[in-house]
Amino acid sequence: MKKLSVKAKFQFGAGCILFLYCVTAATIAYHFLKEMVENEIYKETQLLESAADATRTYVKDVLRPHVAALMPADGFMPQAMSTSYVGREVMSRIRERFPEFEYRRAAANPMNPINQADGFEKQMLKWFADNRGHDQWQGMITKTGQAYYARMRAIYAESECLQCHGVPADAPADMKDIYGIAGGYGYREGDVVAADTIYIPVGFSFVRIKEAAWLTFLVAIVSLFFLWGLFYLLFNRTVVLELKGLLSTFRNIPGPTSGDDVVLPLTTGDEVDQLKRAFEIAALELQQTHNNLKASESKYRLMFETSQDTIIIIDDQERVRDINSAGIALFGFMDRAEALSMETYFQIFFDTRDAARFSREIEEKGFVNGLEVEMVDRQGNKMSIMVSATARRGINGAVAGITAMLRDVTEMRRMDKYLAQTEKLASIGQLASGVAHEINNPLGVIQCYANLIARSQPPDPQILADVGIIRKHTDQCREVVEALLNFSRAAEPRMNKTDINACIEEVVSVLDLQLQKDKFTIERQFDATLPRITVDGNKIKQVLMNLLINASQAMPDGGRITIKTGLVKDGKQLAIAISDTGQGVSKENISKIFDPFFTTKGPEKGTGLGLSVSYGIVQQHKGSITVDSDHGKGTTFKILLPADQP
Repeated sequence: MKKLSVKAKFQFGAGCILFLYCVTAATIAYHFLKEMVENEIYKETQLLESAADATRTYVKDVLRPHVAALMPADGFMPQAMSTSYVGREVMSRIRERFPEFEYRRAAANPMNPINQADGFEKQMLKWFADNRGHDQWQGMITKTGQAYYARMRAIYAESECLQCHGVPADAPADMKDIYGIAGGYGYREGDVVAADTIYIPVGFSFVRIKEAAWLTFLVAIVSLFFLWGLFYLLFNRTVVLELKGLLSTFRNIPGPTSGDDVVLPLTTGDEVDQLKRAFEIAALELQQTHNNLKASESKYRLMFETSQDTIIIIDDQERVRDINSAGIALFGFMDRAEALSMETYFQIFFDTRDAARFSREIEEKGFVNGLEVEMVDRQGNKMSIMVSATARRGINGAVAGITAMLRDVTEMRRMDKYLAQTEKLASIGQLASGVAHEINNPLGVIQCYANLIARSQPPDPQILADVGIIRKHTDQCREVVEALLNFSRAAEPRMNKTDINACIEEVVSVLDLQLQKDKFTIERQFDATLPRITVDGNKIKQVLMNLLINASQAMPDGGRITIKTGLVKDGKQLAIAISDTGQGVSKENISKIFDPFFTTKGPEKGTGLGLSVSYGIVQQHKGSITVDSDHGKGTTFKILLPADQP
């Protein structure tokens, strides 16, 4: 079979299937006809059995009592009183008209020898005696070399039967004269006396059934093979031509590069074999392509999942279809499913105008490179994100999706601002140092001559008042110059183990009386478990003093100042937060709040150097100071200091 072509295998297989189909059809027809004949025979035997039983019961219940009443006590007339005799005669007359059956009143111990049971009948009489629950039996038997359908009904001895078939002495004399006393006696009530038996020969019927089954087989096989030949011709005229065209198409598909796979030349009769070979080659190529795709997909999936930058895949409905682990961590999603549940990727943008700008550039240019926007994470925290993205276009040229790479530059921008602030402070410090020295000398001269004027002149109230004004403004200038010098000198701090909570209490105790007088409330939220950290206590007190004074000046009508301490970042940093309930700082001023000489207060309330000096002190301690202000609701300054600095 392996050496045969596919077409030959198909033809052989089709022939076997048709042969099996014909055998099955003939078998079904045979069993169907046999069952139909058996049903008809069953009905016929049932009818004949009913006729025999009706005859027996009529003789027993009607005819015998009437005849017995007319005859002497020992009289007996079998033609009217014997159920077996009358039944046999009636059934023989029926047989004259319908000769296809045989009736017997079979008995193992008959009174009339004509009713003597044969071997099969004796066996069945014993079966009836052993199985009292069964009084009928029917089935197929073979008798004298011929098949019969047999039906038997058991006849049991009743009390009135024992008068003739019990003890011979009790039997009528006429009956003994006719049949003698050799058989038919000795029965007891309930014994199986005989069985009405009907035989119908079925051999001829079964022969006819077999002939019908063979005829069905022959007709079916001839018809089906004729149809198979027609379909074969139709297949050659239609499908084979199409296969040749399909083979030509397969020839244009490059197969594996090995030189072993060569498509056979087209010849008549082997198109299916060639198509099979072509499919094998295409399957090999498809398998190789599939393996390459799997390898490529695995490689890029690994790059996708292990990338430290966020990668987002967006579909044409502006929904996020995939996001890598870095993106889940960046935006604080619980899992990938939560990220994919967003209705649109616009939700991660802090400002919808940035989202619209991004979408517009993708639509117009097909890509975005290095676009810096502000986004928000799951908790609403704002982040600076640099976006690079490429559009995936469909067949019609429309954007079918976007692949975007996001990089968090929040810390980078913070460091840029810090470096810019540091450079600005350094340059301003150098300038302030030079200016202070240049101003300090003329101020000393003015102060000296003012003192001389006050001493050399007679006590004139107006002159003394004028000199006092000169001295006051000279002192004010000196304070500014001193602040400039302190800002520019940036002396190294004297580091010692310090209790930050105690530092805050000392500063608050200095200002407490004035703050209470001005209707301020100080709310302390100290962490009592804070460790002592290494700082310059005096400089930290200077920072705290500046922040508390600024907080009080931001609330001219009084208010609440909250001071909170605690450990953050797994205990590596100590945080101090000072919050007020003032008007806050506007967005345009908050970026300049640590610049030297910048102030929103009047000239009599400050020089604009307090926060700059505080910024420098915190930087000297390798810490950071930030401000968070909501205009109209208050301002919070947060200081972070190393908790484990040597």
